[in-house]
Amino acid sequence: MLLTLGAGGILAFHQDGPTHIPAACVRGPIDIVGAGDAAMAGIASALCAGATVPEAAQVGCLAAGVTIQQIGTTGTASREQILQTWEAC
Repeated sequence: MLLTLGAGGILAFHQDGPTHIPAACVRGPIDIVGAGDAAMAGIASALCAGATVPEAAQVGCLAAGVTIQQIGTTGTASREQILQTWEAC
């Protein structure tokens, strides 16, 4: 089970117990439209690729972090953007 916490990240409950995954660091103005969808798409994609639940939650946080920085549009998060956000944090 995954519990999204907005700016607080995600709390992932899995076989090893709960794990808190912090939100991606973002700077400047944000638009939260699509953040939840981006997080769920990142989580689902990562799980399908063989990630653990905490790893998938991290990808979800990164995807949401990319998306909320795309002002005025329902954004998407490419693999490259997710990796750039990971490196920036």
